[in-house]
Amino acid sequence: MNIKYQHRDQAFHSFISTNNTYPLHLHKNVEITLVLSGKINININGKDYVLSEGDMAVIFSNQPHSYNTIEKNQILLIFFDAVFPGDFAGDLLNQVPDNPVIPKHQVLPDLLTTLYKLYKEQCDIRLLKAYTSVILGHALPLLLMKKVDYKKEIDLIPKVLAYIDIHFLDHINLDALSRDLGISKSIISRIFSEQFHISFRDYINGQRAAFAHMLLLSTTQPVTNIAFDSGFNSLRSFYRVFKKEYGITPNEFRRKGFTTT
Repeated sequence: MNIKYQHRDQAFHSFISTNNTYPLHLHKNVEITLVLSGKINININGKDYVLSEGDMAVIFSNQPHSYNTIEKNQILLIFFDAVFPGDFAGDLLNQVPDNPVIPKHQVLPDLLTTLYKLYKEQCDIRLLKAYTSVILGHALPLLLMKKVDYKKEIDLIPKVLAYIDIHFLDHINLDALSRDLGISKSIISRIFSEQFHISFRDYINGQRAAFAHMLLLSTTQPVTNIAFDSGFNSLRSFYRVFKKEYGITPNEFRRKGFTTT
């Protein structure tokens, strides 16, 4: 299971995507997805949801999610900081939905497409905030919300993942990460188990396997060299992790000339 942290600087951003397939990732922004046509599968926090035309999903801050095209589709994506809409910041920061999907709604698609058009026309940011608030005012009551008590831990996620992105090729462990970031090991472990549904060690191994995958595609280095260059301390663990992530051994992957996962 390989999760990437996606950094977004913009307080608000929107675009239309065609036949979107995107690997598992997370970011601090709230993300709203509206299916304009076709059908798409979205995995949010380990659960799969199939959305058709008119359906929408609201993905809260730092919720792992991915997209997989089922049939030809177009989706409208809207991203914004949780504090961007103002009045709804408390709801977005302190609650999450049990089910993030809103079936086709009479009002919401029109509001979302209007918001997108205003953004493309580079309208006054106050108007973007106003429309975002109106959309949330309609959408949030349709979601069964539950309170979360780990706000401080959520804020640590970018810090933890950025550290791992820099050091995953080193022999890092919970002790080193805890010491260098000043975060207790129990909190780090809980972030991975409760937010990513994966252990700290499996997350590290996933990053290393992805790096090895890139080297297998882009270099002619021997598989043994790639294993150790990717941070694994034994060939046995490298083969086990790589096959778990990609369903094939590194030698088979290279021999068959795979170019996609």
